[in-house]
Amino acid sequence: MSRRSLAVIAAVAAATLALSACSAEDEDTGNDVDRPLRVAVTTDASTLDPVRGSSGADQILLFPMYDTLVSYEADLEPKPGLAESWEYLSPTELQFTLREGVKFHDGTPFDAEAVKYNVERAKGDGSQIAPDLDAIGDVRVDDEFTVTLLLSRPDAALLMVFSDRAGMMVSPTAAEAAGGDLGNTPVGTGGWKFVEWRRGEAISVELFDDYWDTESARVPAITFTVLTDPKTRMSALLSGQQDIVSSIPGASADTVEEAEGVSLSATPGLFTQMVYINTGSDELGDPRVRRALSLAIDRQSILESGYFGFGEVASGYFPQIYWAATPKSATYDYDPDEARRLLEEAGRTGLTFDMTVIASADFARISEILKEQWAEVGVTVNLLPREVVQQNQEFIIEKKFPAMFSQLTSRPDPAMIYRVVGTADGFNNPSEIPVPGLDEALADQDLWSEKEDRRPGLDRAAQAIYEHTQSFSLVHGYTLVGLSDEVEGFEMNLLGKPKLVGVTIG
Repeated sequence: MSRRSLAVIAAVAAATLALSACSAEDEDTGNDVDRPLRVAVTTDASTLDPVRGSSGADQILLFPMYDTLVSYEADLEPKPGLAESWEYLSPTELQFTLREGVKFHDGTPFDAEAVKYNVERAKGDGSQIAPDLDAIGDVRVDDEFTVTLLLSRPDAALLMVFSDRAGMMVSPTAAEAAGGDLGNTPVGTGGWKFVEWRRGEAISVELFDDYWDTESARVPAITFTVLTDPKTRMSALLSGQQDIVSSIPGASADTVEEAEGVSLSATPGLFTQMVYINTGSDELGDPRVRRALSLAIDRQSILESGYFGFGEVASGYFPQIYWAATPKSATYDYDPDEARRLLEEAGRTGLTFDMTVIASADFARISEILKEQWAEVGVTVNLLPREVVQQNQEFIIEKKFPAMFSQLTSRPDPAMIYRVVGTADGFNNPSEIPVPGLDEALADQDLWSEKEDRRPGLDRAAQAIYEHTQSFSLVHGYTLVGLSDEVEGFEMNLLGKPKLVGVTIG
C-alpha cells in the first residue's frame, strides 16, 4: 500500500460510520431541497440497454433506472434485491424467490415470467453479456414469484452475475415494443424513470412514484452531466454547479479537502488502470514481448507521480484488500534489464506499436510516463487519444489496434473478470485466443460456494493470466469523489459504482 493508504482507509471507515448514524437518525426526513441531484461523470453511456453495453462506466448511469435481481453491500457481500431470497437446490439448480408488488416503469408487473424473459434475452442475439450466463441451460417458472435456473454445470459466480448487468430487469412489454433494443428508451424497475438522454451531454431521470422500496429516501430527480475534462469537473464542484463529481484527479485532492462547502471521498476498491493487449496482433502476439513491456514498467513511480499516492501498485486484477487478491507469485517486478533481454530473445528490438488512450488529462499524463519507461528498453509507442466508447469500439469490436490503455471497472465476482478478459468469448479479449489453463482453473473454483474453497482455483487463474501476460495492470486507484456538503447518505462500494438510493440533498 502507499503511504496514504492507512490514513485514507481510516477516514473512509469513520465517514461510513458517520453516514450510517446520520441515515438511521434521519431515516424519514427525506429531502430539504426540491431540485435534481446533480452528478458529474467522466463519460457518456454506450447504451441505456443493460445487456448491450460496451463500457464498464455504464452501470453508474443505469443503476437508478434498473434494480438488479441480487444487490450487494459496500463490501460486495450479496443481499436481497428484486429477489427476496435464493437457494441452491443442487449444484446445478439456483432458485430465486421474488419480491411481490414490484412494477416496471410502464406498469408491467415484475414476476417469474419477466425474469425468464430477461435471462433468455441476456443469453440471446445482441447481448454483450451472454458469456456471463453460459452455464444456464434453461429457466423454469415454478409459480408467479418463484423461478429456478437450471445449469449445465456449476457456476460459483452466477449469483453475483445477477447483481450486475444480467440482473438489471427490463420490462418485457417495453422490450418487445422497441424491437428488442432499449438503448434509447430504458424501462426498468429502479427508483427513477428515464426522462431524456442528450448524447455526450446529459442523462436525466425522475422519481418513480410506484417504486417498491417506499422506506428509502430518494431525491426527486437526478441529472448526470458528462464532463470529460477533470478541470471542468473540479470547477463545477467548487462553484456549486454539481453535487457529486466522479474521478477527482489525485493532483486536485488537496484542493477539494481544503475548500469550503465540499469534501473528498477516497475509497480503496477494485478499480484498476490497465493496458489491454490484443494477443493475436502481429506486434504483441509473442508472450515474451508482452512480458517485457510489463517488466519495463516502474509501477511505484507511476503510483506516486501519476496518482499522487492514492492507490496500490498492481500486477494482477485484484488488490490486497480483496478476498480474491492476486497471489504474490503472479506479480511483476520492475526489471528493465530482463525486459531488454526478452525483447532481444524475441527478435523485437526497436519494437513500435500503437496504443489508444482515454482522452483525458489524467490518462494523457500517465501514458506519457509509460511511453518514457518503454523508450528506456528500446520500445516506441504511438499514443492515440480516444473517447471511452470509441476506444472500446475500435479495440474490442473492430480489433484495429494491438493495445489499449484504459480502466478495468471490476465485476461483483472475481471469476467474472477472469472470464471477460481471458476466455475465448470474453468481451475484453479481442483476439478470441483463450489463456492456456484459465478455463480449467475457473472450472475447479466453480465447484465450490465458499470463498476459501474457491481461492486455489482463482489463484491458478491469476497465475495463468500472469504467465500468458494477457494484459497487465498498473495501479489499483482509489475512487476519488467530490461531494457538496449538501449531499447526505452517499456511500461508495468496492466496485466504485455508487447506487444513489438513500442519497439526499440537505
